Amino acid sequence: MFSERIEFVQRKFGPLFSQDNNVIFFNPESPFQCLSLSLDNLVAYQTFYPVADELETAGIQCIQNVSQQKFNLAIVSIPKSKKLARHMIYSATKAVPEGLIIVDGDKTSGIESIIRDLKKHTKITNVISKAHGKMAWFETPTNLDLYKDIPTKIEGGFETQAGVFSSDGVDPASKLLAHFISQDLSGTGADLGGGWGYLSVKALETNSISELHFIEADLSALNVARNNINDQRVMFYWYDALKWKAPKLLDFIIMNPPFHYLGRAMPSLGADFVKVASRNLKKSGTLWMVANRHLPYEDAIKGHFSSFSELSGSKKFKVIRAENPIHS
Repeated sequence: MFSERIEFVQRKFGPLFSQDNNVIFFNPESPFQCLSLSLDNLVAYQTFYPVADELETAGIQCIQNVSQQKFNLAIVSIPKSKKLARHMIYSATKAVPEGLIIVDGDKTSGIESIIRDLKKHTKITNVISKAHGKMAWFETPTNLDLYKDIPTKIEGGFETQAGVFSSDGVDPASKLLAHFISQDLSGTGADLGGGWGYLSVKALETNSISELHFIEADLSALNVARNNINDQRVMFYWYDALKWKAPKLLDFIIMNPPFHYLGRAMPSLGADFVKVASRNLKKSGTLWMVANRHLPYEDAIKGHFSSFSELSGSKKFKVIRAENPIHS
């Protein structure tokens, strides 16, 4: 784990962590990871809203843009997406034009292949292996411009970005749900956990929608969604969907809810999304959702809606329409 590795490095290589350092920590998953460093001048870079909110609540300054600030030490906790991990390392070299970059990760996150590749492009000062992972560091200036990631175009002309859900193509579950919602939506609605915007684009093909709230916790996904959804009827929110409250009760909600949190399986997330949908819909409102067939969301739907039905799905996915939310 990160905390064990960083505590070991702090003990053995203490001079790396001078209190005079201005430190940026890319992708911390919890306030504990930041606070365990015991550094006075630490800023966290985090674009996933629930974690950013936790960090800020714990008193840790959290930023989403590094272009205006310079540091002399960066710590990069790599995500599972290799492209995104490389882009974070590239961003670290820009945030630390002259200093030290520490790259950390569990073996399950692909740290070994990241370090092997780094060795081809820059001089690694040291590598330690501990607690089912590795930590390596190198000095800047160094040129890692080839690690920079830019939005790419996929089928249908949509833009995506490394690390966002379904970055290589349209998610088949969303594509299935889109067949059912294209002509049946009207009034004011929301796309909960809208990703890079595919479902919203398809929903907005009907002129019957007057207003659509787009809620997404991943800022990278939200930014590309803004480019994919060119429609004045849409309002964008970088926010935690589980805490979001509509300005007024809605006529409909569409969603392809996540069942992973920070790369780890969490099937209960979908049930939580169902609950959020029910409390934001009018009594006459409708929820349209798609999910992997094996995920047991029916009990959650029964607890929050008076009626629901499964529409024609597929072997892998089920499309559910739920009506008449139960307001406690």
